[in-house]
Amino acid sequence: MLLTMDPRADRTGVDFGVQGDVPQNGGNGAQRREHDRSLGEGTMSRTGAACPCCGAITTMEDIRLEGRAGRLGAVMTAVVVDGLKGKEYRLPTDHERAAAEVTEERLRALYAEIPFGLPEEQTPKAGIGASRAFSVDGYGFDTWRKLFTNRQLLALGEFVRAFNKMPEQLPDYPYPPEWVESLVAMCLPIISRIADRSSTLATWTNNPEKIRNTFARFALPMTWDFSESAPLADTSGGFLQSVDWVFKVCQHLQESVDSAGSGEVKCASAIGCPSDSVDLILTDPPYYDAIPYSDLMDFFYVWLRRLVSGVGVEVESAFSEALGPKWDHDKEDGKLIDDAARFSRDKERSKRNYEEGMARAFRSCHSALRPAGRLVVVFANKHPDAWETLVAALIRAGFVVDGSWPIQTERTARTRSVASAALASSVWIVCKKRSSTRPGWDNKVLDEMRENITQ
Repeated sequence: MLLTMDPRADRTGVDFGVQGDVPQNGGNGAQRREHDRSLGEGTMSRTGAACPCCGAITTMEDIRLEGRAGRLGAVMTAVVVDGLKGKEYRLPTDHERAAAEVTEERLRALYAEIPFGLPEEQTPKAGIGASRAFSVDGYGFDTWRKLFTNRQLLALGEFVRAFNKMPEQLPDYPYPPEWVESLVAMCLPIISRIADRSSTLATWTNNPEKIRNTFARFALPMTWDFSESAPLADTSGGFLQSVDWVFKVCQHLQESVDSAGSGEVKCASAIGCPSDSVDLILTDPPYYDAIPYSDLMDFFYVWLRRLVSGVGVEVESAFSEALGPKWDHDKEDGKLIDDAARFSRDKERSKRNYEEGMARAFRSCHSALRPAGRLVVVFANKHPDAWETLVAALIRAGFVVDGSWPIQTERTARTRSVASAALASSVWIVCKKRSSTRPGWDNKVLDEMRENITQ
């Protein structure tokens, strides 16, 4: 199938079409790929947007200015339905276009019944380093609600309102109190899955033919076309499949608990463990300036915060703030990453804070481990500076590397891996406590490491 766009005769706009008989190219693989690329080429490029009627180029800066002025919109171009022979693509009907229109008044009335109302919390600001992952803010999408259409907000709001009523409905049944809390808690990831496939950053994928989630990669980039799921249908992004996936995860976790014993989840800082208390610590620390996890998590946090009422005092307290925890300058603790945006764009100060924070965390691990314990660190980065920082922090904390293995942990089909040289493996570094050595041993190792790190 091919989505076409033809200028009208009076050049006042374009008409969309769906072409079923797509021209084929019988050349070699490279020629076919180039042929497909030319057919699918849109109006956007790195320089800006080309007008399909006159060919004039609107620069990216002008587009950003239009976005910040609230003058970017969306139009429905095609509909995908399940037919007798699989997926069928067609133009939308007037009824379907009208169904996509939801008034602001209707949204306000719905969210008046939901804790904290519409998700008007601020999205992360685009900047340097890790903050480059957020381009949406530059186009005027400066609050979380703006990453959703009104119809998507309506669907998510109805689900949230329904789930919020569960605690008062469940006591009619002979459930123990902890069961009620657990049932409500298991609704939280259901909403997260629906939201992940119900934003204006969720795009269509051709193989397989379904909606790709918002986080195709660890970023919130601007997208120029998106797909809406049907949340009440048994399809990707819908409620039923979200319930099914959460059930499968719970079943898998239960099997793990049955075979390995009980576990405990705590929301706490990594630098507060008791001394000599554990045999093994396995950590996947922040990757230098690669991924701003604590900012990305807010996409889900704003929805979870509206759902935790009635789950329990401990859970509610964890969602007491408008956004997830970041870096606390007063306590010098929090979500650790090299992000200059948190330090008035001071790159050196941000880098120093990350290095000192990693060293503190590893010293805490050293203190928490028993004498024969092991620390396993999962790490992947293509920049030598990141590896130097990691190894230096381990050495200063009193560890010596006992072994390491590269393990292929990344999906080859993920968006980041398509037509690019992306990391496919993570390195698992096993460390043990270093025995007492003569003074200066670690400095000698660090000096040799700095000389050879690039090689």
